Amino acid sequence: ALALAAPLLGVAVSVARFFTSPMIFAFDPFAGFFSGALYDTIVEPGAPLLTYRAGSVATLLALSVLALHLARDAGGRLRLAWIGRPGLAALGVAAAAVSVAVTACGARLSHWQTAGTIADELGGRTVGQRCDVVHARALDAAEARLFARDCDARLAEVEAWMGVAPTGRVTAFLFRDGGEKRRLMGAGDTYIAKPWRREVYLQRSGYPHPVLAHELAHVVAGSFAAAPLRVGASLGGWLPNPGLIEGIAVAAAPDDDELLPLAWSRAMLDLGLLPPLSRVFALGFLGDNSSRAYTVAGAFVGWVRARFGMEAVRRWYGGATLLEATGATLPDLDRRFRAELGAVEIPERSRAIARARFDRPSVFGRRCPHVVDARRREGDRLLGQGDVVGAEAAYRAARALDPHEPALALALSTCDTREGRDGDARTSLERVAHDDRASRSARDRAEGELADRDLRDGRYAEAEARLAALDARLLDEDARRTVDVKRRAAVDAVARPAVVALLVGAAERGPSDAVALPALYDWVAAAPGDGLPLYLLARRAIGQQAWEVADDLLARATARRLDGERFAREAARLGATVACARGDRARADERLRAYLAAGATGEGRRAWVERFVAGCAPR
Repeated sequence: ALALAAPLLGVAVSVARFFTSPMIFAFDPFAGFFSGALYDTIVEPGAPLLTYRAGSVATLLALSVLALHLARDAGGRLRLAWIGRPGLAALGVAAAAVSVAVTACGARLSHWQTAGTIADELGGRTVGQRCDVVHARALDAAEARLFARDCDARLAEVEAWMGVAPTGRVTAFLFRDGGEKRRLMGAGDTYIAKPWRREVYLQRSGYPHPVLAHELAHVVAGSFAAAPLRVGASLGGWLPNPGLIEGIAVAAAPDDDELLPLAWSRAMLDLGLLPPLSRVFALGFLGDNSSRAYTVAGAFVGWVRARFGMEAVRRWYGGATLLEATGATLPDLDRRFRAELGAVEIPERSRAIARARFDRPSVFGRRCPHVVDARRREGDRLLGQGDVVGAEAAYRAARALDPHEPALALALSTCDTREGRDGDARTSLERVAHDDRASRSARDRAEGELADRDLRDGRYAEAEARLAALDARLLDEDARRTVDVKRRAAVDAVARPAVVALLVGAAERGPSDAVALPALYDWVAAAPGDGLPLYLLARRAIGQQAWEVADDLLARATARRLDGERFAREAARLGATVACARGDRARADERLRAYLAAGATGEGRRAWVERFVAGCAPR
C-alpha cells in the first residue's frame, strides 16, 4: 500500500502546487522533471534536476539506513533495533539532514515556487487601477507604470468585448526574459495565464505588449467558466476544451496581423488546410500546428459571437453544449461556417503566405524537435559569441536530425560568410531559394539574405531586382517597409552606409548600432529634406522607450519627405503609440485619423490600431 501511495502522493503534491502557485513545472522523486509547457521545445532542467536528485539519493540512503535498524518484536510489530554500527547510523542521520535541507531550500534551488517566493525573487511591484504588476526590481519605474496602465486598458477592452462587468483585480508577473520565466514558473517561450488565480505570466516585450490582451482574455473568460480551472470545459469543468479556451482569447484579442482570423481561415479553406472543427474543439487541438489551430478556433468563436451573440459564447464557455447554446450541433455549424467563409474576400498573395504559415507539422509531427531546437539555440549562442566553428558544429548536428529545415541552411550560410566562404554561402542560399519543397517564406528569407549580400558586396542592381521581386510577394507591411528601406540603399549612395550598417551589417558580424548611428546622423545632415533617416532613428528610440525623443524625431520626419504611403502610414501609427505612452489621448486620436487617411492596409492591422487607440488612457 505504501509503495502505491508514495507515487500517488508525489502526483498529488505536484497537482496541488499547480493549483496554488504560478508553477507549471514539477519535480517528482519518481517521475523526475516535468516541464509543463507543451510548446516549449527546449527543455533544460539543468542544475535544479541535479540538486533535486542529490536530495533523492540522500532520501534513499536515509531510508535504507533506517530499514537496516528495523526489526520485529515477538508480536510482529516493527521497532528500532541498534545493530552496533555507529558510522552507518551517522551516515543515515547526515543523509536525512541533507534530504530535509534540500526540501526546505527548494525555492532557492528552483525545485518549486510560490507566488510569494517569485515576488521576493523579482523584488518589484507596481500597482495600477486594476492590475498589480510583479516585476524585477531593476525594471525602470516608468516602464513598469506604463505596463500597468496598458494592462488596465486591455483588461477593460476585453471585458467590453465579452460583455461582462468589471471582473476584479489581476496580477501580472512580468519577467525580464524567457530564461527567468522558465526558471521561476516553468514556461520560457510560452505565455501562460491561470484564470482561477487571476494571474498572467509574461516576459518584457516592448509597448504595447503583443500578447497581454490575449492572456487577460483567459482571465476575464474565467469569470463565466466553471470551477475548478475556470476555463472552457465539459463534464462540469473537469475536461478542458483547448480549442474553446484559446479560441475565445484569439477572438477577443486578435494579433497585430495583416488579416483577421476569419480571413486567414478563408485562405486555409482555399488551400485545403482548414481542419474539421470536431478536431479543433477537442483534445485533437493539441496535435495540430499551433498557428493553424489557434487561428481557426479564434475565427469560429468570433463567428459564433457574430451569429448568435456573446451570451451564446458565454454559455458554451461555461459548460453548455453548442446545441444548448446556439440550437445547432457542431457538424451543422461547421458546414455553415465553411459556406460563409467562401464569401470572405482576401488578397491573392495571402494564400501563398497562408501555406507557409499553416502547412507545418505540430511539435508532435517534427523529428526530434527538442534536440534540434536545443542544438540550434546553442549554435545561435555560439555565433553571437563569435565562435563560428562551434556554431557550425551545432547547426550541422541539428541538420543531421532534420535535414529539410531551411532555417538551419540559412544559419549555416551565415557561418560560411563569417569564415570567408562567401561562395559556399551563396550556393546554399540559392539552393533554398529555388527549392520547391521549401515553404514560400523560407525561400523568401533566402532571397532576402542574397539581396543583403548583394548590397554588402556592391552588386546594387542585383539587390534591387531581388528586393523588387520580394516586395511583389510579401503581404506583411512591416516586412515590405524593410524591403523598401533596403531598396533605397540599392539606389541611393547617401542612404547606403546607414542602411547597410543598420539592417545588413559587415560580413564578419551582424548589424551594428555603433556603426549605424553615426551613419544615420550623417544621412540626416547630407539629405536635409529626407525624413527616412529620422523615421529610422525614431523607431530605435521607441524600442528604448525614449518617448519624448521619439515624438520629436517623428514630428521632424513627417515635416520632411517620407517617400511612399507605407512610411507615412507607419509614422502615424508610431505617433499614436508614442502619444498613448505619454498619456496624450487627443494626440493619439489625431495620429489615428492620419493613419487611416494614409491609405488602405490589412484589415487585421487596421482593426488592431483602432482597438489600441480606443483603450488609450491619460496618465
